[in-house]
This record gives sequence, structure tokens and C-alpha cells, in this order.
Amino acid sequence: MFKKLVSSTLLRTSVVLALASASFSVTASDAAEQEAPRNLIMVIGDGMGFPYLSAYRYFKDGRGMTNRADIEYTTFDRYLVGAASTYPADDTLVTDSASSATTLATGYKTYNGSIGLDVDGQPLKSMMEYANERGMLTAALATVQITHATPAAFFAKVENRRQQNEIADQFATQDDDGNWKFDLLVGGGRDYFVRDGDDDNVAVDHLEHFRNNGVQVVESLQGLASAQSLPLVGMLADVNMPYVIDDQPRLKEMTEQSLRLLESADRPFVIMIEASMIDWCGHGNDIGCAMHEMAELEQLLDFLIPYVEERGDTALVVTADHSTGGLTLGADGHYQFRAAEVRRQGRSLRAMATDLQDMPWIDWEEYIETHLPYPLSTEQQEAIANVAEYEGDRHREAINEVLLDILNYHTRAGWTTGGHTGEDVPVIAAGPWAEHFRGTQDHTDIAKQFIEWINR
Repeated sequence: MFKKLVSSTLLRTSVVLALASASFSVTASDAAEQEAPRNLIMVIGDGMGFPYLSAYRYFKDGRGMTNRADIEYTTFDRYLVGAASTYPADDTLVTDSASSATTLATGYKTYNGSIGLDVDGQPLKSMMEYANERGMLTAALATVQITHATPAAFFAKVENRRQQNEIADQFATQDDDGNWKFDLLVGGGRDYFVRDGDDDNVAVDHLEHFRNNGVQVVESLQGLASAQSLPLVGMLADVNMPYVIDDQPRLKEMTEQSLRLLESADRPFVIMIEASMIDWCGHGNDIGCAMHEMAELEQLLDFLIPYVEERGDTALVVTADHSTGGLTLGADGHYQFRAAEVRRQGRSLRAMATDLQDMPWIDWEEYIETHLPYPLSTEQQEAIANVAEYEGDRHREAINEVLLDILNYHTRAGWTTGGHTGEDVPVIAAGPWAEHFRGTQDHTDIAKQFIEWINR
């Protein structure tokens, strides 16, 4: 009897091991096929910390009351796979966009303000440089100027992110073999590429230089849609594009047309796409502005996720460089976040303050009621009247502060700072390689994974 039991046990064990071995072989085989994606897409929601995902879920739902578990998950929620730490290489633990983007581009941490340089000021090699060496196409999109910290860190090297003229000069410089650093750039920043001369600077027109040296230059979304070849620079704004709440979404169309051009070249590609102005809304503590930027990013992901899942040869990861503003859902001891009230905001605070600054006092009431349609207390009405009397450079800023107090009071959005904060940020991924980004990680890990794939 004992021998039969042993024999039966050994047989079952052999079967289990055989099945496990077969399963492992299939898994290993599948993994081997998936280890080197042909194309790489990194999306950076600038300033998009975890509170922005929560706030956007309630904003998208839009109701003022719930009585059951019926708020639907967003695209961000459904494809969330992990979190990433963002600290720089100094004693602050709170990064800026330059340091963080340099880390995401190179896999190395550096000091705040650095573009492409390590803590000793030595150049770091970015994933775009590795990709160029491997014959891959390289591209970057942004809704701010492409000389801004995040897109710049993937291509340029300067000591301080404020050196935007020098960053533009580097974009416009070919190597000794006549090659460009990029194949496709789309964003704002015309003012940095075309500069008038003054006492300290020589006039430059890098856009004309591009045209004269084989780079197509387009200056509108329509021009981008009509373009048929690379290399290409899409210069869509003098500096940054308008906030979505003041204009319309454009990132999905920018991406669609850019991917069309990259695909037509029939070479593997690496592209960095920045949803840039979540951060700017966060710096302004403008909750409605931020939520419309989040909606634009979700619209982009609703296009990109099916794209990578259908292709099967492209890795997609979405993260943030840091969080901005210290957003909290509920402020001043009130256990409320009034998402329905956020949806009523019709214009960014910055745009409203600019408009009101140049507007006759008699028109203020109607304008504010149109774009911030909340019942105003006596104190809020008095604050508006008082700020209307301000003069000088601080006028717009003072108007903005009054409007911000009104918005935060009615939405119960809370903010701890006008700067960045140091908490971990979301990591979202889709497609065959999503598991590589599951769990807790650092920005360096994301970059190193991309660079490893490029170098295979």
C-alpha cells in the first residue's frame, strides 16, 4: 500500500512538474518574443500626482451626490500598474521638471535645474542618443515650448533649464555628418527659434535654417496633418499653447499625425509625449484648469492604448515627473470635494484675470458670473470691488488671488503650495510590456528599461 501511495505521489509530482515545465517554456518563449519592443512611447503628465487621478475621476463623473459605489473608473485607473519615486540628487527630496526629465531620459539622477548633465556638470547620454545610434527615429511632443525642461532634457545639455535660447540653438545644430538630434519635434516655442538681435544677442532664424537644410517646418495643426515626410518641426505657438479650458484639446491630434509620419518612415521609433500644462494649472492652484488638462490626457490615452494593443510591437508607459500644488480633495476642515462645482468653471483663472485687468469695471459682474457661476458672499463681492481699484503690475495677480479664493471656497479644492511636492507619482502602462512597470519603482528604473530595450 505504501509503495502504491509513493508511486502515485511520484506520478502526480512528475505530471505537475511536466506541466509546470511546459507552462514555463511557453511563458519564457512568449517573454523572449516580447523582450524587445520595436517602438517605445513614453507619456509624461507634467505635475500629475496621484491626487489628480482621484480628482479627475470625480470631475468626470460630475455629480454633486452619490449614494452607492457607482463612480466609474477612468482610463488612468484601469491601466494603473504602479508608482514611481521622483527625488533628485540633492538634499531636497523634491524635484523640478528639469532634473526629473533628465532622469527619465537618461536613467541617472541629477540636481534641480539640470538639463542632460549629471551632478558634476558632465553630459549624460539620453535614450534619444542611444536610439539615434541604433538607427531609430526620435521624436518629442509638448503643449508648451519644446525648449522647456521636459522635452529639452531628452535632447539638449545645459547647466540650467532657463537657458532656452541655448537649447533652441542645440536643436538647430547638426553633427559633423549633417545629422539632426531629432526626426520630429512638435510643440510651441517659436520665440526661442526666431530671435531679434539686440545689444547682447545676434538675430537668429532657426526655422529658416531648418528649411534650408532639409527639415520641413509647419506652423499649424493643419500643416502637420498635410505633412508627408520627416524630419519635421511643428512650431504651433510662440511660446506655449492655450489651456484646454480656454481653447480646445489638441494633444491627441498632434500625436495621431506624428505617429502617422513616424510609421510612414518604416523604422523603429522612440517618442516622448508631454501633457505639459497639468503642471501649469497646478502651479496656479486652478482646479478646473487642471481637470480639463487631465481630460485631454485621458483622450490621448483612449487613442494610444488601443494603438499599442493592436500593434503588439510597441511599449507604452505613462507617468509624471512630479506632483504640483499639493492638491487635496477637501480643504479647511470641510469633508467635501465639490466635483460638480468644478465642472461649472468655464475659463482658467489666469485667462480671467488677464481679461478683467483690461476690462471696464461695469462689465466685471457679468463676466465673472459667466465663467465662475457661483453665488458670491458679501465678503467675496467686496474683495472683487476692492481689487478693481488696484493699479500697476500687481493688478492681474491681485485679481487672480480673489478669483482663486472664490473657486477654492466653492469647490473645496485644497492646495499646500504653488510649487512641486515630493510624493510618488502614478505609473500607467498598456500593451505587451506593461508588466515591466508593475509595482514600486523609481524614475531611473523606467528610463533604464527603455534604454535596455533600445540597445538590444
